[in-house]
Amino acid sequence: MTGVIVSAQITIDPGRFSQFGEATGSSFCLVTNSELVDRFDIARTAPYREFLTITMDRGDDFTEILGKKIPEPAHVLVISPYRFFESPDPDLVGQRKIMGMACNSTPTGLDEIRHFLGVMERTSAADQAAFCDTFFELAEDSEHLVYADPAHGTRATLDHLRDGLVWNQQAGPLDWGDQQIVPSGEVSVLPVEIREFDEALKLPLEGEITLRGYPILHSGTPSFSRADQARIHSRLWSMRDNAIKAVVEDGRITSLEALDAGAAPAVAMLEQMFAVDSRYRIVWEIGHALNVSHDILPGNHAMNEVYGGTEGCLHYGLGLTPYTQYHLDIIVPGTRVLTSNGVAVLGRLDHPTAERVVSVS
Repeated sequence: MTGVIVSAQITIDPGRFSQFGEATGSSFCLVTNSELVDRFDIARTAPYREFLTITMDRGDDFTEILGKKIPEPAHVLVISPYRFFESPDPDLVGQRKIMGMACNSTPTGLDEIRHFLGVMERTSAADQAAFCDTFFELAEDSEHLVYADPAHGTRATLDHLRDGLVWNQQAGPLDWGDQQIVPSGEVSVLPVEIREFDEALKLPLEGEITLRGYPILHSGTPSFSRADQARIHSRLWSMRDNAIKAVVEDGRITSLEALDAGAAPAVAMLEQMFAVDSRYRIVWEIGHALNVSHDILPGNHAMNEVYGGTEGCLHYGLGLTPYTQYHLDIIVPGTRVLTSNGVAVLGRLDHPTAERVVSVS
């Protein structure tokens, strides 16, 4: 319950989620926590054969719920800020399409859920699929990818064609048996499958990168304190307007430098994280976000991760839960991704990604 603020009721209209596709003949299932059941109103505008609300609480297992309570075929939306939602084994999904809101690893209230449901409604699955097609076409014809921040003079290269790298696409329409974290809109690369961790494996990233933007501090499943999470995030937040240069050798951060005096608290906190667990030095994930229907909601919100500005936007990921206590994503709007021939894959050549931020009173 910690960190969840209950406010006015929210309407969910599954017919406006383009990833699901045609509703006819399917059931729509909302899976949420008992405390929130009465807070959601499901609009019955799409021709589903039935609308179900199923609870998932402490001690419940989603795989068991899937097998016993969710019919086939079905479109399934999981909103579970009180209970960690773990994606089921793909072999168990069957004739279902599952979307899970990323609302447990950071404190999430109804105001945040309402905001990101709006992002989901504005998201075009077809446009995201086209964006991904172009991304991969350009990347496949490039010798390497360049991550450049002209404003701060940093440049790093990724040997993105190296054997063993794992690319994940969380974007575009869902087929039967598919599942997707929402809001959708990311193409990520890691040195191994997302559910595994081996500190001997690293992304083949070399050079200098700029950390200036929006940090997201995800908690893991081990016991932790929301107060500690908030304290750490508040120190990292100084990189919102202040840049840090990180030197990366063989995918590992070897040094940090505050390029603006205001970045000192974030540098100090990162150094403390490195000292407690050296695995935080590993740039474990590079996320190429492409949700251009997204506005940044200031604060520590997991669902900001897919923010794509207007031309796509980059984020770096340090640590991997549950192996490390936290997973830190850093959205960096000033960084462009280029092919070895200088063609923009993400962002524009002439100016940084536009930062669209929701006004908070």
